[in-house]
Amino acid sequence: MCIILFSFSGTMQAQDAAKDYDQVYGLDQTLCNGKKYNYFATPGTTGHQYLVSPGYETGSVTLNVKHYQDVILNFDIFNQQLLLQFSDGTGKVNIIEVSQAWLKGFRLGNKNFEFLTLEKEPLFYQVLGEAPVRILYYWRKSLNLNNTIGTSNYVFSAAVRDSFVLMDGKLKPFNSKRSLIRIFDAGYRSEIKSYLRKHKIKIRKASDQVMAEMITFIGHIK
Repeated sequence: MCIILFSFSGTMQAQDAAKDYDQVYGLDQTLCNGKKYNYFATPGTTGHQYLVSPGYETGSVTLNVKHYQDVILNFDIFNQQLLLQFSDGTGKVNIIEVSQAWLKGFRLGNKNFEFLTLEKEPLFYQVLGEAPVRILYYWRKSLNLNNTIGTSNYVFSAAVRDSFVLMDGKLKPFNSKRSLIRIFDAGYRSEIKSYLRKHKIKIRKASDQVMAEMITFIGHIK
């Protein structure tokens, strides 16, 4: 039985989902082994610390070799913490930071994330495509003093995305069509450029599906 860590007043839908989780997983100690989430922004702060919204969604988590489906999650990208909401069996809903000791990845909405150790410390990356060449997105936010005259509150920035190609175990950053093409050997650039032109791909605005299909194409011609 997990210790009650943090009481949260959520929607009835979220509570019902959390209770369903309790019935399915029986408060699995591996999944519930995290510290309580107690980050609170300064009163008056505008915006939020999450990737999409403060609302929790049904997703999935992989810890070591075990995959948990239909769990209630959110992703705090300001603090880079995956959050789990669950019922402790008494009807109270709790929120914890999922332990990163065994964390492999998670799915939230239509986005897949992996917890990867590459050139620096382990970080969460949204992953598009499959090996040997993949696109990784690192999502982050900053908290800044509102620069509007007459205000003194803080405001969270919009979500910022850093884009990389993961190839040969190395992260190669890009932020435009030109910088993406230059990542690859000269012998492939013409074909990649033709693909981008044919599909009218705008790197900064392209959907995840379009980018996944593009990097899959590149992986096949390499």
